[in-house]
Amino acid sequence: LIGSKYKMRILSKKYGMGEIEEKYNKVLKQHIHDIAADKIQFEELETRKYIDLIRMNSQNAMCYFTQNNDVELLLNAQENFSRIFEDIKNATKSIEVMYYIFKAKDNVGKKFLYLLREKASQGVKVTLIYDGIGSLHTRMNDFEELKEAGGQVYRFLPSIVKSFLLINYRLHRKIVIVDGKIAHTGGINVGDEYFGLKKINKPWRDTTIRLTGYSVLSLQTRFWSDLVFLQNQSFRKKNRAKLKFDEKLLKSFYSPIENGNIGVQILSSGPSSPNDTIKDGYVKMITTAKKYLYIQTPYFVPDKTILDALRIAASGGVDVRIMLPGIPDKKSIYAISLLNVAKLLKIGVKVYLHSGFLHAKTLVVDDHVSSVGTANIDTRSFSLNYEINAFIYDNKFAIKCRDTFLNDIKDCTIFDVETYSKRGLWKKIYESIWRFIAPIA
Repeated sequence: LIGSKYKMRILSKKYGMGEIEEKYNKVLKQHIHDIAADKIQFEELETRKYIDLIRMNSQNAMCYFTQNNDVELLLNAQENFSRIFEDIKNATKSIEVMYYIFKAKDNVGKKFLYLLREKASQGVKVTLIYDGIGSLHTRMNDFEELKEAGGQVYRFLPSIVKSFLLINYRLHRKIVIVDGKIAHTGGINVGDEYFGLKKINKPWRDTTIRLTGYSVLSLQTRFWSDLVFLQNQSFRKKNRAKLKFDEKLLKSFYSPIENGNIGVQILSSGPSSPNDTIKDGYVKMITTAKKYLYIQTPYFVPDKTILDALRIAASGGVDVRIMLPGIPDKKSIYAISLLNVAKLLKIGVKVYLHSGFLHAKTLVVDDHVSSVGTANIDTRSFSLNYEINAFIYDNKFAIKCRDTFLNDIKDCTIFDVETYSKRGLWKKIYESIWRFIAPIA
């Protein structure tokens, strides 16, 4: 009733990087043509089977397919922040940070800011972006010492009033880039709860990845596109000069590390995107599956397209398994999630409820294609939030994701038709009520 994606598309066009995007698209069209003309030499022969997925993602999300990457799978906040903090300590040129939630007063937030301040005082260029709605209790003055040390801090959206009026649109991305050579993304924000320190959702299971290779350039391009969008917005000074993606910004890009052979595409989506690109990628992965499809997601509020794709895959003999939290953080959305997976139980989809709060957002198909990122399986992530996912084409990495899923089953209970049918009348009524707002939950 109060939101319009059209408005965000106008803002993106007005404050975006029109000139550089036009040049980027011309180069990308040649890349897409080379994929279609079978001119790409695949490092792993099996990847050729997924050329239609690669081509669709390139065309739909305007993203490059790169093959000189290395990807490390990280399965909890301890592993995630240990690697991030180690990379930050070794930074010599630049550190770019973007989070939906950044709790500056939590222990992990304090340590994060301490390291950023140290690096900024050493002359490293530090830029931090956080979402104003996700980080509702975080104030700009929490970053005062970082700014005094030379760091730059931005809030999305910068005006509290504007943020409220555009409350539907949230910067849900999580990105850390160090020296243009190492990147981190996935489900984990900056907050102590991600370590499973709160009894209400303990233990906490999450997934992130650490990337090196040319995929880092795609993540860095996304970061700087969002930064320029924020810098160019003029909520306080109407006549503020528009910034451009010029030589000054290009100096922030450095030669990436080429030490792997994993295929990666970085897909980003949001209300300013013409298509729901990550959702389309998910649908294509589902319809591509021949043997199995394993999904981990904290929220399962799909539209009819996703539900139909899963139903068709399962009916065709694909081993479809979905893992949800056993302990919800939002009871209303959890009720909708159970209602949705219940529709799939009768056609053979296996559903597991983790013993704690499962916050990972992963898909893996047939020991070769995986997706790890920030997007949940719901309309908000697909259409309203600014999200980012890595689509990874590699046999060894996919097997790691598969084995992680199978290992997580040990900490799960099976959710079946019998279990679901035992719920009381009140729960049935509760689910029916909340189903009305499911699209924007």
